[in-house]
Amino acid sequence: MESMPTRPDPDDARSALAAADQVRAHLSGRLRLPAGLYPAIAAAVAVQLGTAAVGIAAQSAAGLVLLLAGSGVLLLVAGFGLHRFRRLNGVRVDGLASRLLLGNGTTSSFVYLGALAAATWAAFESQWWAVAIAALCGGTGYALGVRQWWRAYQRDPAGHVQGASPRSLAAFAVLACLGLAALVVVG
Repeated sequence: MESMPTRPDPDDARSALAAADQVRAHLSGRLRLPAGLYPAIAAAVAVQLGTAAVGIAAQSAAGLVLLLAGSGVLLLVAGFGLHRFRRLNGVRVDGLASRLLLGNGTTSSFVYLGALAAATWAAFESQWWAVAIAALCGGTGYALGVRQWWRAYQRDPAGHVQGASPRSLAAFAVLACLGLAALVVVG
């Protein structure tokens, strides 16, 4: 004789979901960023902004190498910060990589774009002191944007967990490399 499957009790499902939400909130409140992450990200973004602005203004192969070197510094610092976060907490947080690597939070994005525009303009005008100031302001603002996202994530992990998937990050990297290759060929 065949037995009929039993339907789960909706109250049990609700209580299980509520318990899971409590565990998630407790865990997200206990997560810690590695010491010195904000200053390291600020410095790396400042280096990347400065080298990008000078590299763009140079409009040469050496400028492209400088731009890539600055981007490499940012990728290394962000990657090391993510590695340290995972070792410190033993977990991965969706969205953290895209906030650190791509700055896709609203504050970080606007600050970065504004600082890049100002630094690039200053580099074209050979105002190196202004390049440095724009890069430092951009790095500081970027790190503050990451901090703002992190605090919002800890208050509401479910609402701030979305980030770029690893596939999206890889696609962005491929597109960036293709764009740089096109600039080298055309330029």
